[in-house]
This record gives sequence, C-alpha cells and structure tokens, in this order.
Amino acid sequence: MANEHLRQQLANLYRLQEHDRELLSFHQRLIEIPRHIEKLELSVTKFKTDISTKTDELAEIEKSLQTMNVELETNGEQREKFRNEQREVTSNEAYAALENQIEFLDQKDAETEVQILELMEKVDLMKEELDKLNDEVASEDKIKSKKTAEFREEQKVLKADIDKRIKQRSQFLPKIDKTLGTQYQRWIEKNKGDFVALGKNGTCGSCRLTIQPQSLKEAQKYEKLVYCSNCKRVLYVEPLTTDEPYP
Repeated sequence: MANEHLRQQLANLYRLQEHDRELLSFHQRLIEIPRHIEKLELSVTKFKTDISTKTDELAEIEKSLQTMNVELETNGEQREKFRNEQREVTSNEAYAALENQIEFLDQKDAETEVQILELMEKVDLMKEELDKLNDEVASEDKIKSKKTAEFREEQKVLKADIDKRIKQRSQFLPKIDKTLGTQYQRWIEKNKGDFVALGKNGTCGSCRLTIQPQSLKEAQKYEKLVYCSNCKRVLYVEPLTTDEPYP
C-alpha cells in the first residue's frame, strides 16, 4: 500500500504550488499595468507633440506672411513717393531713374505676392491638419482616460486578491513538513518554476517526457521522493488504485 503520509504531503505541496503559481500571475499582471498606462499616455503625448510642432510651424508662417504684407505696404508707400517725385523732376534721366525704381518695386511685389499665395495655401492646409490632429487627440485622450480608469480598478482588485491569497497561503504551510517546504522554497527561488511535476499516463507533466519505468514504479509507492530523470522535479504520479484522490 502506498505511503499515505508522503502522498498527502505531495498533494499538499502541489496545491501550494498551484496557489503560488496563481499568486505569481497576479503579481506579474500588477507589474504590467503601469506599463500599459504609460503606453496610453505616450500615445496621447505623441499627438500633443505633433500639434505643438505644427502650431509653432504655423505661427512662423503667419509671422512671415505678416512681414511680407508689411513689405508690400512699405513698397506701396515708396512707389507713391517715387511717382510724386516724377511729377516734379525736369530731366528725362531723372524721370527714367525713378521709373526703374518703380519697376523694381513692382517686380519685387509680384514675387512677394506669389509667395504670399503659396504660404496662404499652406496655412489653410496646416489648419485642416491641426483640426484633424485635435480631433484625434481628443478621441485618444478619451480612450486613454477610460482605459486608465479600467486599469486602476483592475489594480485595486488585483491587490485585494493578492492580499487574500497571501493570507490563504499560510493555511498550506502547516500541512507540509518543514524539510520538504524548505526544498520547495529553495527550488522556486533558484529555478523560478514548478517543483512538483504531475505524472499522468507515464508522462512527466513538466518536461512531457516518458517517466522511466523504474522511477514510475517507485513514485507510485510514495515511500520516498522520486525525481524526473530529465527535469529533476519531484514526481507526483497517479496512484496504483483509483480510490486514492489525485492530484
């Protein structure tokens, strides 16, 4: 007959392992949540950065337009001055010189007006892009706020679940021999994985390889701890009789 004490010890140890695995998954999820929140914030920040950059660019263009319009006004005043002077000069040479100045201003203004039209078209396009970006950032900000609130709520639930399971964990420890419990804890700290491997249908549940016949036979007796020859985990195998609980 199988050693009931050791079989029960392995059963308790396996339950503790399952409990710890779930506890670890909660901890891992709790660590992931701030990263998800940060990612949401970065998404909105990117939109806001694009808006800021485009707004600054638009301001520079509008400043250039203002400068060009002032230049046109100044040239207009200068042109009027030259025409007034033309009415007063008495020599053809002086009149022609003033005409050349007026023509130069006309040519310069024509080039400036072309530039103004191009910049005005660019301003209209940029304003459309800014409107679109503002709509997008508003939508993204709304999504961020909603998902962040959901993540915050999940954090609260996880923390409560973790506290609950930490308290529940203390119920398993008194049922496990101190030596076996120490082995388990050292394995978990060193290997970050399961210490107990379920053996079903002659296969190790951890490494998925066939358990050696002799090891399987010894493990079913529960007279001593038997380890998988491949992954080195403690084997907790199906008992010989079906009336014994498993796992």
